[in-house]
Amino acid sequence: MVTSRLALARMVGECKDRYSALVSDGCDPDVAADRTFDALRAATGEITHSYDSRDRLFEAKLREIAAEGK
Repeated sequence: MVTSRLALARMVGECKDRYSALVSDGCDPDVAADRTFDALRAATGEITHSYDSRDRLFEAKLREIAAEGK
């Protein structure tokens, strides 16, 4: 999947926000980083879906941004 630089920058910004929200909610920082990166990998087509099903909505949001950036 090819994504524009602008879309990728938006996705990274969303990932930063997601990571911060997970940590604020009490998630271990390493786990929050893994979950966020996993959703990004899924949204860019590297893997099929996020491992943690709680991250599927976030993954869908990232996929939408990626699709808009094609």
